[in-house]
Amino acid sequence: MADITKEKAENILLKDILNELDITFKDRATKKKIRDLMHQGRGRLEQLKGAEIDFATEMTARTLLFAFCRYGRSNAVEQFEHDFSCQLTSFALESAVKSIQESGESDAEKV
Repeated sequence: MADITKEKAENILLKDILNELDITFKDRATKKKIRDLMHQGRGRLEQLKGAEIDFATEMTARTLLFAFCRYGRSNAVEQFEHDFSCQLTSFALESAVKSIQESGESDAEKV
């Protein structure tokens, strides 16, 4: 059941990305390219965060993923990290701080 929900969430995210990129026509090749870019971007952002991301609620991650897909559609993924280096660094640091805080809270509960 969880897989169905995850798959549904992925399809909604893909539709949102296609809408953001103004892709309103039905073309399997384009849809596959954007889906592949979505997976690449998701992987990179989750690597930076060190955890799975809910792109329906984490707006910074969502914005970065949409930008990644926009750059990928233009065959400029390598430029994405350069152009968004400040935002990516901020995203990674915020995630690390939150993780440390949550870890500290659980350690305090053990005492």
